Amino acid sequence: MRKIIFALLLLPSLPLWSQQPTEYEQTMARMGLAKNDRDASGESVITMDEPRLAYVNLSEMGRLPTSKWTEQECWLEFHGAGVYFKKRISIKGQGGFSIRYPKKNFSFELYEDDWSATTDLVIGQWVEQDAFHLKAFWTDYFRGIGEIGYKIFENVVADRRPFWERGGYMQESLARCFPDGFPCILYVNGEFYGVYAWQLKKHRKNMNQKKHTATHIHLDGNLNNETLFHGIIKWTDFDVRNPTGLLTTNGAAYDGNRPNELMGRNSSGYSAYTTDEKEKEARERSAQVKESILQLSKYCPELETLEKRMNLGALRRRFEEQFDLESLLDYYVFYEFQWNGDGSLKNWQWFTYDGVKWLVAPYDLDQTFGLGLYGVVRPAFLPQTDLTTGPFYWLFKYYQPEIRERYRTLRQSGALSEARVLPVMKDWYNRIGEEWYAREMQAWPESPCYCEAICGRNWEVCEDWSVYAEVDNFSLSRQYKAGDICRYEGRLWRATGMTKGTLPYIRNANVDSLERLLSWVGDRLAIMDEKYDYTTSTPQIQTGSTQYNNVEGIYTPSGIRLNAPTRGINIYRDRNGNSWKILIR
Repeated sequence: MRKIIFALLLLPSLPLWSQQPTEYEQTMARMGLAKNDRDASGESVITMDEPRLAYVNLSEMGRLPTSKWTEQECWLEFHGAGVYFKKRISIKGQGGFSIRYPKKNFSFELYEDDWSATTDLVIGQWVEQDAFHLKAFWTDYFRGIGEIGYKIFENVVADRRPFWERGGYMQESLARCFPDGFPCILYVNGEFYGVYAWQLKKHRKNMNQKKHTATHIHLDGNLNNETLFHGIIKWTDFDVRNPTGLLTTNGAAYDGNRPNELMGRNSSGYSAYTTDEKEKEARERSAQVKESILQLSKYCPELETLEKRMNLGALRRRFEEQFDLESLLDYYVFYEFQWNGDGSLKNWQWFTYDGVKWLVAPYDLDQTFGLGLYGVVRPAFLPQTDLTTGPFYWLFKYYQPEIRERYRTLRQSGALSEARVLPVMKDWYNRIGEEWYAREMQAWPESPCYCEAICGRNWEVCEDWSVYAEVDNFSLSRQYKAGDICRYEGRLWRATGMTKGTLPYIRNANVDSLERLLSWVGDRLAIMDEKYDYTTSTPQIQTGSTQYNNVEGIYTPSGIRLNAPTRGINIYRDRNGNSWKILIR
């Protein structure tokens, strides 16, 4: 009898028990996707609509990469928009600051089964690409605040010509010059991992640029007055993403992950003898790109000279030769509307198609719509520092009428209106749905948007945002007494007793909600309407005295009754059922 049992155990075709399906397989079967989706695994170019919600499984994954330098190989299974495919991928961590979060972003490239070639995807109206990002949005309750921003920005630029046409390049393309994304549910080895956004990369195809064209330049990274715009170039602080095939001053291949100064015509290696035509082309391409970046860095002294001569007409002409005015206006207004807390020194893309006129577009919109680091939520009325980095200094100083008019145009077209913006936000939320948001919260309960802050000893959170601009930043060396307020990592803290050398928080966090986001948009538009003197045919904002007869009560935009008006938007309701908004600064 033992011999028979032993023999059965040796037969792989006769298992004594059936393997349990993974959670991923169970979900696909329950939803009917396993049998109904078209199998495109054998296709080298896969075309599909943009999925409303996709399901992604990383199988045969040993350990998820934890940095940009660690790369893993595995299989990726995909269900979405009626399409299924299984492809090999190489995957690594993605992001600068966000790579330290427990829930990582990932960058991956799709390959054919034998690794001999990459697989291209054509998704909806996106350009064809073989590599994408999976964005975690660790601090974001909506797990896609950046994607929401890109979809709204698409409406902002809808009345403009394509970026590249404004730069003098007329090649037709589906390129956006900024990302887009759709939500997906990510599994690892069949088990639920989290809610993610599948996103376009910062790839030259999405910029409509050719990889060996010296005038098609795309800069990414820390791009500000200290690194580029004021004459001193810190080559190690930003990445020349395009063109490719560049060389550094010592003749080494340029590596955007470890950027260094480009070879110029005065570099020793530029004139070194060679018969290699590709080497000659790389040297000349590098020198051309470097010259364009040097010219970009030198524009400021030219404008300052014209300003001193009071030749403002020439100043504006020179400014508009160097920069695409339309892209700067759109970026400026959208930056203000979103209260983009991380888009004035980096997290923007600067690019050119002729090596002379530069354009700008947004990227990495995770600290927007009131959301700051660690999930901190800022009210819409919080004073915002004017955007004056690099060329925006001149835009702010000499183009206020154009900024005002652009805001007015976007309000009148509805591109920036509650009627157009709120449906985009609600749509993203509904695409994911309550079930998956609940599952995400269960999987990542320490995500700061799900938690309350835990204060340090003798500290408490201060919600009096009206003093935000007036208080100093926290200092470890300062002695604080009860009642003292400081600013630290995006929020206010109040000392409850004598303290020195103790951080205000143990955990910085802020419970967020869809309702907060929707309310915030209306408040922000109200503030910008006042700033730019924009009124609709039926004004909703009134300013002046807050003393009204027949007032039944005063409420916050989210419906909470107040004992007295507070700074920001106040909703007044009278006994006849009428209501109106008043902004108090």
